Amino acid sequence: MKIFVKLAIVSISVALLSGCGVPAPTPTPSASVTPTPTPTSKPMTPAEAKAAYKLIAQASCNAAQSLGVVETSDKYTVVSVNKEEGYKDYSAAYLEKPNKYGVIWELTSITSCADWYSFSMADEAGQEAAIDVTFDAADSTFTTFEDFGDSGSANYKYTVDDGKLATATNLDPKNSSVTQIRYGNLTDDDLAILKTAVDKYLATL
Repeated sequence: MKIFVKLAIVSISVALLSGCGVPAPTPTPSASVTPTPTPTSKPMTPAEAKAAYKLIAQASCNAAQSLGVVETSDKYTVVSVNKEEGYKDYSAAYLEKPNKYGVIWELTSITSCADWYSFSMADEAGQEAAIDVTFDAADSTFTTFEDFGDSGSANYKYTVDDGKLATATNLDPKNSSVTQIRYGNLTDDDLAILKTAVDKYLATL
């Protein structure tokens, strides 16, 4: 489970009125309105994109762990809170719509942290993380690809807001989905998913 700036173009129309038989007054110069240019991003090589994405992945996971995070698609909602706000020693769970609940054991299973764990574990092993990253300067998105061998692969396109992952689009045509990522400000409904999932799990023990 693992936002485009729209230009508002303002046009100003000035009507000059003149009295009958009287020369029209010279209009007073006014400040011209220039549309804000569309933001553009500088292209990146794959290596530059990977380095930039690594920092975004780190910031995203840090925010998820400190503020909590809610990740929602049309198929599921994932809720994760920081350990201090956990419920009965559990801090992450999911609702697979419409009513299947489950406990999440590792933060590697949530979108906002999965890639950062890949990077950090590779760093600990003194290796390069096996994540291919490209950057699209036209829309400022990052696309990642990971090959897990017999376990398949993962191919996602991410938008970024305030230095953190904002949406994740699964590019697998068989499992296409768009996940919205929200950090902090968890609602009672969000927390209810965690509590329900944990209670259901504990009831099976």
